[in-house]
Amino acid sequence: MIKISAYIVTLNEEKRLEKTLKAASKVADEIIVVDSGSTDKTKEIALKNKAKFIFHKWKNISSQKHFAQNKCQNDWVLSLDADEVLSDDLIAEIKALKKNPTADAYKMRICDMLPGDIKPRLLAKTYNQVRLYNRNKANMPDDLTHDRVVWGQDCKIEQLKSKVWHYSYVSLTQLWFKLNMYTDELVKVALKKNKKYSKLRLYTEMPRQFLFYYFVRRYCMYGTCGFWMATSYAYFRFLKIAKWFEWQALNKK
Repeated sequence: MIKISAYIVTLNEEKRLEKTLKAASKVADEIIVVDSGSTDKTKEIALKNKAKFIFHKWKNISSQKHFAQNKCQNDWVLSLDADEVLSDDLIAEIKALKKNPTADAYKMRICDMLPGDIKPRLLAKTYNQVRLYNRNKANMPDDLTHDRVVWGQDCKIEQLKSKVWHYSYVSLTQLWFKLNMYTDELVKVALKKNKKYSKLRLYTEMPRQFLFYYFVRRYCMYGTCGFWMATSYAYFRFLKIAKWFEWQALNKK
């Protein structure tokens, strides 16, 4: 029987954290919450749910997750965001594999849940990532460019069938704050890699990305909420490029 440590990074997550912790506690033998300075009841909620609460000053998302991973006592770790809840079926899957894991890492399908949803909608957007892994075979790196697990050639990866429910939306204020902060990090990555953007990309990014999110990512299935979400993510993509051009303008020699 393997033991699992779950790790979560937080900042002012009092509205969503408890549901995440309660589900994670059904499979995790240890839960680590690494916080970057919450001013709400995040710490109180974490401690009430028997998680270990650690403050770590924010640098970037990959650094924060790397730090949290390395605070775990067990080789097997589960990476969760504070707005992600393991479904009952996924909990059952993880409990079963704890008895006899057949891989070194496991991918999980993460499904968006928007306001009013009590279960994932038909054709709701999902993405698939390694979230449960043996640290001897895979790792959450601190390299600025990733907040995703990377693995070696000898790492055997399998797919879990059930889903993580992703409650990403709290309010437009919270969403736009998060996206604004994330674009700052993406610009740093682009500058580090000497990435270039064209003016054509600047002018066309927002309408192009709106169409992508609304139809390809299927936010059209979410009614009015889907429209404002697609618009928000399109603006996020535009803002990253706009900030890159701003940096170029402000740093002309």
